[in-house]
Amino acid sequence: MWSSLARAPRSVARDLAAVPGVAAVDTRIVARAILDVPGIDEPASAVVISVPPQAEHALGDLYLRHGRHVEVGRAREVMVNEAFAERHDLEPGAPLTATVGGRRVVLHVVGVALSPEYVMAIPPGAQINDDRRFAVLWMARDELEALTGLRGAFNDVAITLANGAAERDVVVGMDRVLLPYGGRGAYGRDSQPSHVMLEEHLTPLAPLSILLPSIFLLAAAFLVNVVLSRLIGTQREQIGMLKAFGYSNARLAWHYLEIALAIVALGIALGLPLGAWLGHVMATFYGAFFRFPELIFRVDATTVLTASGAAILAAVAGVLRTLRNVAAMPPIVAMSAEVPAFRRSILDWSRLTRFVSPRSRMVVRNVLRWPVRSALTAAGMALAVAVLVLGESSADGTNRMRDVIYQAQQRADLEITLAQPRRLGNLADIAALPAVRRAEPFRAVPARVLGGGGDQDIVLLGLDGDAVLRRVVDNAYRVMPPPRHGVILTAWLARRFGLTLGDPVAIEIQERRRRVITTRVAGVVDEPMGLFAYMELQSLGRLLGEPETFSGIHLTVDPAREAALNDVLKRAPAAIGVGYRRSSLASYREMSDSATAFVRQILVTFAVIIAFGVVYNSARIALAERSRELATMRVIGFTRGEISRILLGEIGLLAIPAVPLGFALGYLLTGAVAAGASGTRFHMPWLVSARTYGFALVVFAVAAALSALIVRRRLDHLDLLAVLKARE
Repeated sequence: MWSSLARAPRSVARDLAAVPGVAAVDTRIVARAILDVPGIDEPASAVVISVPPQAEHALGDLYLRHGRHVEVGRAREVMVNEAFAERHDLEPGAPLTATVGGRRVVLHVVGVALSPEYVMAIPPGAQINDDRRFAVLWMARDELEALTGLRGAFNDVAITLANGAAERDVVVGMDRVLLPYGGRGAYGRDSQPSHVMLEEHLTPLAPLSILLPSIFLLAAAFLVNVVLSRLIGTQREQIGMLKAFGYSNARLAWHYLEIALAIVALGIALGLPLGAWLGHVMATFYGAFFRFPELIFRVDATTVLTASGAAILAAVAGVLRTLRNVAAMPPIVAMSAEVPAFRRSILDWSRLTRFVSPRSRMVVRNVLRWPVRSALTAAGMALAVAVLVLGESSADGTNRMRDVIYQAQQRADLEITLAQPRRLGNLADIAALPAVRRAEPFRAVPARVLGGGGDQDIVLLGLDGDAVLRRVVDNAYRVMPPPRHGVILTAWLARRFGLTLGDPVAIEIQERRRRVITTRVAGVVDEPMGLFAYMELQSLGRLLGEPETFSGIHLTVDPAREAALNDVLKRAPAAIGVGYRRSSLASYREMSDSATAFVRQILVTFAVIIAFGVVYNSARIALAERSRELATMRVIGFTRGEISRILLGEIGLLAIPAVPLGFALGYLLTGAVAAGASGTRFHMPWLVSARTYGFALVVFAVAAALSALIVRRRLDHLDLLAVLKARE
């Protein structure tokens, strides 16, 4: 657990250690800084954290990638996080100019390190990482004390819980101890930014790990059923003879089940190494975003047994009906050729046959002759279309999130965070800086929503009523003005605490004088990212007892004069953070586009395999069953094209209902994945665009056409004489 505060003497650590449930305490100093990094014009932001001497141990212990640890008595030495160092080619010995605690100093990089608190480095107040413009620096405690004026004191603490300790009780105890020292509220891992990002990137894999295998196993069960049904149909005479010679139904059923299990065994033998390879690729892919000292990939026995058992169960489920038919087949019936059955279809009953060509009637009658098999074939095609929709819609959701956040919500070129709140009268000084075209103030206050559902750390954001650079916008691009009375909550917060419009909500302010205020829900916004509550700037100031104040500014700037503004910001002692929209957008694109492309490649590949397998097997078995009929038609004068249209027309007829069914199923699957992927910070919109439906239709049509063409080639090379001589 962690907590930040204004300032407390080191002796308070003993009081924290005495809180029931606390196992270990690590007090430290955390400061914000502005960096002047060689190679980039814009100022970068940093968090500077004190570390004990190398011989000691901290709770957030560092992993030194290369270089050395900072040493006591050596001036201005720092270690830098690996992601930032790689972006700027920082090696031990490189200088960094920084403004820390209002002082401009030159720091010396002596090592590159990793921290468990920053497996993904998220700037304070931001929603995603920006490895190019945000750094984590670690400095010897005595050096950072001198820069911040916190000698013999600390402003941040990390603790570990004793076994069996209740986190909520420890939060209350820590807050009680730190309240006189400006404590801003203790929080656990569920609110720690890096941990939250890790969880919310891995969480979407859970629904996918259920959906994809389920779809594939359904298709596999169908294919095994079709293949085995065809095999039994060709061996009716042998089955009847074996039964006549005394073989039991159970023995014959077991024989065909062994065939199905042999197919499954081959699939398992091929699938396990392929699955392990795909798992390693996925783990390596996520390892590129999260910084771990070592990434270890293992496939445990439970995973192997679960996967193998699921495959076996799917195959058994697929052949149960076929095995029942084997057991129920009387010997005398089995030894006779199957009598072709003609059933009057809806087409016949409706007397529409006079409007339909003979070839079309053949297609419809053959589809209706085997209703179960036809329905399963259409369902298999629908599954392929659904997976295509699911894969492509992942881009729809991330693109909508990007557009809402960086086009509709955040429209400022840069955001400046101040070390201390200022009076609105000072805004004119900032608006007069070089290159500034428009300046809008805001007030960001750390807070916590309290309710029956527990509590949740948020940012209470006060915006000017006429603000255009930072707006409250939902996933449908609807703009909501900040309310003069009450607060706007995100839809996720409202659902968690069961709040609706007009309900009272308790919010604990965690800045300076900590206190609990009660206001009403004035609106609910379904926004794509963040944990914000919105108020009108003046109203928030009055609520805090600090009217006419702001803690940050949103700016639009003149690109031609931006360099002059950057020079000022690099030296501004009042600023502790500068965020650029274009840099944040680039980071979002880098992370989301690569992740989306990775998922799309997997899903599209799987969908093509399903579509090809279903269509090919259906057409191939139809050819095997009707080869005598088709050969007869060729002999009496039908062309190759005409008999191909009869055979492949059945596939086309089944695809007609399969496509809209697949669209509907894909839409529902997209909603399920979006719900599973949404967490505390990310709220994936449920969205499927027309382009996605078109893409799914085209890819499915191409895969189906290719498989149909392969069968058509076999049909063109049909040996008419051999087929006509074969027995029924």
